[in-house]
Amino acid sequence: MATPTPSTNTPQRHLPAFSSPAPRSVPGTGPVAMNFDSPAALGIHFGEGGVGMGLSMSMSGLGMSGLGLSASAMGRADEDERRRRLESIIATLKAKPGRVGEEGIIGLCKKEGLEVERETKPGGGVVLVLLIGSEALCEIPIRNGEIESVKLEINADEIGFGASGSKILLESLQPLPGMTKINNTLERFSHNLDKILRWDRLGAPAQGSVSCFQAIFGVYTSLKKLFEHEKKLALAVMEANTPLASQKAEREVLCKKSGRPRLNANKCLGLSLEYWMDRRHVIKNNAKMQQTSGKGKEKMDIDSEAANDYPEDQNPDTNQVYSMTIEFENSPASMYSPIRVSDAWISDAVEKAPDAAEQDLNKLLMNQPTIDWLDPPPTYLQAAAPAGEDAMNLDSTGRLPNVRFIAKFNPPLVMPLGVLVALLQSHNVETRDIEPTTFVGLALRPDEPDPGLQGSSTETTHEIRSEKTVLSVGKDGKEEQHTHTYSLYVPKTDYAKTLESLPFSHPRQLIEILPTLRQYAFTNSLLRRSFLAPPPSKTALASPSSPSAPTHPTLQVDLSLTYAQPAPRLTLTLPHPSSTTSFSSATDLLSSLLAPSSSHKPPISVTLDVSANADLVVLDQNVAAVAPVVTGERNGDMDVDMRGMQENGEKVKRVGGSLEVCGDLGVWGAWLRREGAGE
Repeated sequence: MATPTPSTNTPQRHLPAFSSPAPRSVPGTGPVAMNFDSPAALGIHFGEGGVGMGLSMSMSGLGMSGLGLSASAMGRADEDERRRRLESIIATLKAKPGRVGEEGIIGLCKKEGLEVERETKPGGGVVLVLLIGSEALCEIPIRNGEIESVKLEINADEIGFGASGSKILLESLQPLPGMTKINNTLERFSHNLDKILRWDRLGAPAQGSVSCFQAIFGVYTSLKKLFEHEKKLALAVMEANTPLASQKAEREVLCKKSGRPRLNANKCLGLSLEYWMDRRHVIKNNAKMQQTSGKGKEKMDIDSEAANDYPEDQNPDTNQVYSMTIEFENSPASMYSPIRVSDAWISDAVEKAPDAAEQDLNKLLMNQPTIDWLDPPPTYLQAAAPAGEDAMNLDSTGRLPNVRFIAKFNPPLVMPLGVLVALLQSHNVETRDIEPTTFVGLALRPDEPDPGLQGSSTETTHEIRSEKTVLSVGKDGKEEQHTHTYSLYVPKTDYAKTLESLPFSHPRQLIEILPTLRQYAFTNSLLRRSFLAPPPSKTALASPSSPSAPTHPTLQVDLSLTYAQPAPRLTLTLPHPSSTTSFSSATDLLSSLLAPSSSHKPPISVTLDVSANADLVVLDQNVAAVAPVVTGERNGDMDVDMRGMQENGEKVKRVGGSLEVCGDLGVWGAWLRREGAGE
């Protein structure tokens, strides 16, 4: 097998600036002199190949007219180029939104074609009323150049979308931490306003006046009903007076059940379906969070979704959330199922009765409930289709909207190519632009050439390296600082692709793929934490250090990843704590080699699969001491020690469970070494 190739950060090479050794003005022998500041200039005037060897530099036998050029023409060309560049710069500046303030907001609205009403308030100050189509308006009071508040109103808003949306719009108009007011632009506000405008325009009269807002409200109502039902079941199995029971139940549903729907979550306007959270067992409680068991009646309105109810919003480095934002896009109704405006995507009972005729047999055998999904009728539009519009006319019932649902992934998810293709095909989506990209190139080394695109190579394994500082707790309870050097080996044939968006026609389709999405969300997050270099501003946070924590020799940690189907498989190998990992002299090395074999213990090794819902299945390990299961024969039947088997299973499960809790390969490796040493 070929030697693995280490990945290195190769800086981009820039061509040096060449200049001719000749003077800037070289008199020619012809009637007109030409100036060539560099060989690049020759390429500009005479093509990519230069002037050629047979062409005299003096141009004595060929005047400017022979080339079809003249001095005045060249001067005009220079002026035209400068003019084009200046116009490009002006166009770029015009495209950027202005600064936050009355004039900037009015200018932005004019550029977007929005009608703005300006009202003068008693005692000074003004109120800008932005009329966003036929379904929304936004009021912005301004006094002495300061934005006082923002009020977003949506027609028939019974779920509080406008209330939480107002907070996001107000935050987008306020300076970021460390930013001065003079540098605060309308860029973030413009992004949010553009989303509201896009929804309104997709539901414009030309589309039959379909309401994208009402479609979102209906999907949210059904998903919220499902979430509350599953959260209630999760709370029911918890012990009484469990601390932070409500948050723990929510995270259980988020990561193992049907996900958690949220309106306008984490500064993102719209409906998000959150389906995975890093280190969900770690809850950093805020001082203002109410300490309730969560088993009482909970409010379903927007006031219950305050920032204090979601501590992960304040701690994204610890609890990164993976979600899908449900939006809309143009799509011919004759080619893809259009949106339906309804809040009846699921029955009031949520689950099917055990004796239902359409009960899922597999779930019934596994004692799992079957969700009672409903199929709302199509949403027909009575308006006639505009000329040239591609729509499906159905007799006198009307036509269907040329708009479809689409889920956008935040962050985008790197998945095996075969898994992603199968997922897209199940949603009747064509797979295009398939390239031999890899997990390493897409997820871990996005700024380097992808190893899968390097042409024909005999190498079948790719190696990447990194170094991290890990804080762990020693056997004396004190913090210890370790430096881990990681090596990751990945087959180059494990091709991957990034999933950024996915159209759908029924929310059931999103719920059904959540177990698969969680497999790769966990794998992405786990390996990126160890192998993806953090931004410079976050380096200090990603590499914790403590002046009082003792340092230890560098520890080599080897990992191998098989990313293809049926499940990601990880193997971690690191030295046993009783083995010598560094030698201060040749004598120490020789003594180690000549020592009795009983003093050498094999490296610690764990192999596990990341199965559906990111459940970790340990396939092989030498950390937990597993006792042999005693079997015998009793009355002619085989007698199996069920208790012993259960105890062994719990020990092995604990090895994988520790990785699920910490969500960090370095911390997990330190814990495995302590367990292997019997500390």
